Amino acid sequence: MPDNILSTSGKSVNLSQPIQMWTLILVGWIFLIIVLCSFPWWLESPQWGRVRWIPLLDVLRSPYRLLRDAIANCFLYIPLGFAYARVRGVPGVKVICVATLVGLLLSVACELYQVFSPVRFPSMTDVLMNTIGALAGASIAVKSLASLRAQKGNRPLY
Repeated sequence: MPDNILSTSGKSVNLSQPIQMWTLILVGWIFLIIVLCSFPWWLESPQWGRVRWIPLLDVLRSPYRLLRDAIANCFLYIPLGFAYARVRGVPGVKVICVATLVGLLLSVACELYQVFSPVRFPSMTDVLMNTIGALAGASIAVKSLASLRAQKGNRPLY
């Protein structure tokens, strides 16, 4: 019997199904982020003068609306980090670092797209908060994977 098949009381269960589920969640969440950060879909010449280069400075200048926006950006990327860590399925600092890097790269790509949008305002605060969200999500997932693994007696979790 293959390693990823578990037989209990005559029934076979494919243990790779949770990995496939988390892969679908990860891909779907990346798609959602791309759609949300790129809407509306028209482009013009680059608007480099509208980029807010110093993180959190824009939040200090307009605390109510932009603080809410910064917190929303953080929460938007928590599922990304969580799903990435669950797809990898191995608890550890390396998974957290790679998930954070994935969040950073996706965020930079989204903000770069917004440079060409006449109605969007790219901000390094968004990049910072998105990266923190991916870091938090991956950390939560790694912590939960470690505790699940401890409960299961150090067997690999699929």
